[in-house]
Amino acid sequence: MFIKSRAAEGDVTEKPVDPIKIYSDKELVREIEKVASILVPEKDWSVRIAAMQRIEGLVLGGWCFEIPFQFRIVY
Repeated sequence: MFIKSRAAEGDVTEKPVDPIKIYSDKELVREIEKVASILVPEKDWSVRIAAMQRIEGLVLGGWCFEIPFQFRIVY
């Protein structure tokens, strides 16, 4: 059975992601909590893809270089 790729049909994954700038730890926590609430199996796949693109936008916006204390892993 041949499965056709949705990416070839202009799926949402092909959209370029714009950087998202955040300016406070509280704003970042709100963004991460919002995305986490969307990334559940019960949500539609396209909604979860949009949430992951939001994370990509945050990374492109530079938040990963200024990770607040709540998200740091201590070894």
